[in-house]
Amino acid sequence: MNSRTALWRVTLVALLAVSAAACSNTGTSRVSMGSMCQASGGTYSGGTCLPASNPQTAAKLCAAHGGQYMAGGDYCEVDNGLLWKPLP
Repeated sequence: MNSRTALWRVTLVALLAVSAAACSNTGTSRVSMGSMCQASGGTYSGGTCLPASNPQTAAKLCAAHGGQYMAGGDYCEVDNGLLWKPLP
């Protein structure tokens, strides 16, 4: 096997790995409002996140993270591609 063939094979394997990883990140994840509020530095009670600086309803907190609030389950559905992280 010459070096061109070896390089081609390594490139092909790398492309397959990257495409498989990209496909695994699709869809949504459910994040409980309690954990989302706590990660933002607040305390969750009665549908409201009460951080010291800015109280927010669960729906507003979820929307601020790019998600959709599901009142029946009290969770936020966020897109996996957004790489959710707490707001400062």
